[in-house]
Amino acid sequence: MVFFLIFCTITYRKNVVALNMQKIISKLKADRFLCISLLLLFPFFKLSGQIILHHQAGLIKPKAFFIAGINDERADKSRLGQLLVRDLEGRAMLRTTDLEGGAAAAIGEFIRHSLPQDHSLKPVVIGIKELCVQESQQTGGNVKGMIKIRLSFGLQKDYGTEHLVDYQGGLQYTRSGAGTAAIEEYLRGILKGSFDYLDKWMKDNSAVNRKLAETVKISFRDYMENPEGDTIYYSFMRPLKWSDFQSRSQPSGIFEAQVIPGIGYTQQAQVDKGTIEVEIVMKTFLPKSACRANYSGRDEYTLNHEQRHFDIAKIIAEQFKDKIKSRQLTPDNFEAIINMQYLDSYRDMDAMQKAYDTETRHGTDRAAQSAWNSKIDKFLSAM
Repeated sequence: MVFFLIFCTITYRKNVVALNMQKIISKLKADRFLCISLLLLFPFFKLSGQIILHHQAGLIKPKAFFIAGINDERADKSRLGQLLVRDLEGRAMLRTTDLEGGAAAAIGEFIRHSLPQDHSLKPVVIGIKELCVQESQQTGGNVKGMIKIRLSFGLQKDYGTEHLVDYQGGLQYTRSGAGTAAIEEYLRGILKGSFDYLDKWMKDNSAVNRKLAETVKISFRDYMENPEGDTIYYSFMRPLKWSDFQSRSQPSGIFEAQVIPGIGYTQQAQVDKGTIEVEIVMKTFLPKSACRANYSGRDEYTLNHEQRHFDIAKIIAEQFKDKIKSRQLTPDNFEAIINMQYLDSYRDMDAMQKAYDTETRHGTDRAAQSAWNSKIDKFLSAM
């Protein structure tokens, strides 16, 4: 476009082809319209002020991550800031500047050509929280400037981005008023510093930070309480006794006795060498204060019926463990799977307790009771 303008200008000036560039400009000063056009288009004074980040192969070689995406999260995405430039007559003026194509696109392109993209490493997404440059005129013709950057780094997941760590940096500088080329170098240096920081952070945290864990290991143990309090925690060596029935209220309806067993768990997790080690402490319990019985019906047959309710809770607790062990657990899903399985198992326990009471008619059908005794014993022996 500049060449075309110069060609037309030379033709307009009666084909003064032999004139050099200096003479062309001198003649154009006589024509204000053409002079203004040339100033707007002449490449050596680019008023758009866009900064092009130069690629720098081998900038760093990340050992734990690759950049999977960049999001510009600044409120004002339209500019990087303002630089002091000089016009052809040497007058200083502030001009809005930006990275060519916008911050996210420019930095993304810079990363693609400057950082290895090893997709076997962890995918990291950059969020640009702040990125700006501001300059001011100093005495003596120098320019004082400041660059500020604030980034967030997150781990890309199937469900979104999980925040890892933030980085904040910047620099102050003084440059001559002659040119702005150093700004691009400063920006590259700041970006390199942010990647170095992330690489070190991930190296330091890979073995101990839960967000960076690779695998999950589950272990179980049954909770026991010593000395025993109001709550009985299931043990094969600790069957129910009539002395456990400590509720002052009587069983409802025609029942001789009632118990309310339950299951629960607590869990603790720690990270070791990139593995989340989860210990689940299983509780199969029966509160003595909720055990009710009539004094007239305290025989071995009735006690066995109530013991089988407690046994059913234990069976479901063991099935809960087996179902958790059979699942493919990852650092992202293990908590949700454990929670959902617990709810499913609690519903299973409720259904089995109701089926037991329905089929035995709350223990009054001795044949059905005997069949359930065998069924429950078979479950217990398999444990």
